[in-house]
Amino acid sequence: MYERFAGKTVVLTREPADNAELASRIGDRAARIVEFPCVRTEPLTDTSGLAAELAALRDDDWLVVTSRHGAEAVARLGRPRAAVAAIGDATAERLRAHGARVAFQPSMSSGAALARELPRTAGVVLLARSDRALPDLPILLRERGFTVREVVAYRTVAEARGDVAALRALLASREPVAILFHSPSAVAGMLAAIEAPLVARAAIHVFGPSTLRAVRDALGAAADISLIEEEAAHVAHR
Repeated sequence: MYERFAGKTVVLTREPADNAELASRIGDRAARIVEFPCVRTEPLTDTSGLAAELAALRDDDWLVVTSRHGAEAVARLGRPRAAVAAIGDATAERLRAHGARVAFQPSMSSGAALARELPRTAGVVLLARSDRALPDLPILLRERGFTVREVVAYRTVAEARGDVAALRALLASREPVAILFHSPSAVAGMLAAIEAPLVARAAIHVFGPSTLRAVRDALGAAADISLIEEEAAHVAHR
């Protein structure tokens, strides 16, 4: 899949730490990589709800953590009694760094793979995620018969950070540009900083159907938009 970025300037819209693996895969093909984060995360000001949900977990439950931000939020409140499932290596490494035992990781770092492969137990599955997390993971788990609870572990803010003027100039040039979006939040953050017609001049690559719908709604049918399956890219689902 990375051949599609050959010779292009690739704009990555997540935080640099979240982009590290993907940037390394694209880096030797792209002309250059531009980091332009369009989302940021904030810790909860009130963690009582998260703490209560974690304290209620039993030995036969699952705690599912889908990002390094969720791992940090959970770790601040101590080790959970339940088995912990991490969506990918970065999340698992952050959990282990705080002394948590990771009992399960899916074969690929995606929400779909986790939903398919999470071992069945008699207990519940607690998803500790962003306040803007997408609904597909709990839907898939419930379709498998799991009892699912959700709790907000941190907040996601749609806000672009970076050199807006430089990115505008890049998009206005004749240079081939590709923009990668991983979530509707990133789309919103980008479009709050740069007008849609200018963004639409780039080749847009999106991860997941919800992000695809968000880009189509914002940029229209004429935009060059392609869907990258998460499992093909081995990226974590936010």
